[in-house]
Amino acid sequence: MPTPPLYNAIRNHDFSETTCFLCGDHVENNQRSREHVFPKWLLRHFSLRDHPLTLLNGTTVAYRNLVIPCCQTCNNEYLSSIEREVQTRFLKGAAEVASMDRGRLLLWVLKIFYGLLYRELFLPIDRRDPLAGSIVNADDMEQFQLLHFILQSCRVPMDFSIMDGDIPASIFVFEVQEPTNEDLRFDYKDDVVNRTLYLRLGKVGILAAFDMGAQTLPGAEYFSRFQGYALHPLQFAELGANLFMKARVLNRTPKVIIGESPGRVNFSVLSIGGLSSNPVFGSWESEDMAQMLMFFLDFPLDVVMPVKGRVATWLMNNDGSLRTINMDTPPWVVPEE
Repeated sequence: MPTPPLYNAIRNHDFSETTCFLCGDHVENNQRSREHVFPKWLLRHFSLRDHPLTLLNGTTVAYRNLVIPCCQTCNNEYLSSIEREVQTRFLKGAAEVASMDRGRLLLWVLKIFYGLLYRELFLPIDRRDPLAGSIVNADDMEQFQLLHFILQSCRVPMDFSIMDGDIPASIFVFEVQEPTNEDLRFDYKDDVVNRTLYLRLGKVGILAAFDMGAQTLPGAEYFSRFQGYALHPLQFAELGANLFMKARVLNRTPKVIIGESPGRVNFSVLSIGGLSSNPVFGSWESEDMAQMLMFFLDFPLDVVMPVKGRVATWLMNNDGSLRTINMDTPPWVVPEE
């Protein structure tokens, strides 16, 4: 059976409610040909079906309505096996998710990140004005062409050659304490511009930067200090803020070479550092990190920066040791109704 070619939807601006987002095949515009961006098992487990998610334009949509066109082959043969594996491992805990093949875990989180963008191609930026266009347009999608190619590795045999890692992304998994309040057990955030994702699923926390592996090595050194411990959700959120800020100050554009042969696709990422003597990552101002912590924690400025120029931390004690925070003790803020 011949290897299917890569589907270049983004270059061709081939976006439609009747075109499979993954392979480009024609599909009928009905529920049988729809893939949930957030899998149905996850919606059931966290009772998210009718909960709202805030989109890029500030409007909201129920999680159950976040669906994208997908053919039966891609859905049943390629994506379903990944969903089943993640679900099985999730139920066993963070260690099981962390031990999953990293390429398959990448596909799972990337489908969520890319799928949300794809859904917003068909949602109006202003519901009062149907002629105003969609939240995301075809030109916006051009910067995500490589991510769409990576996503297709579930259906097209693809070899990744990454000089600074093992997969074309930086992914870190953590054990997180689970709140007793069911409404606080799930959290999702992303940064479309800098291609980062934060996902808290009960006792499992996942951070991902779709950066061709730029944060893999520095992240392994930093984040490994907090893996193997049951983190408070606030601590995991602080780690998310660090990953998002690191992505903002990346000083490189990763160089990628893609070669298609009759049997496989070779996806090669050159050394992130390249020949430049400048640091791969820049530094950030304390005020910028304070704003990021406010975004993640929903705390006011005087809490995340009690002293001007110095941000608070929930991760470390003054002596540099890991802070232990139990779920039953502060700080934990319940969102206002």
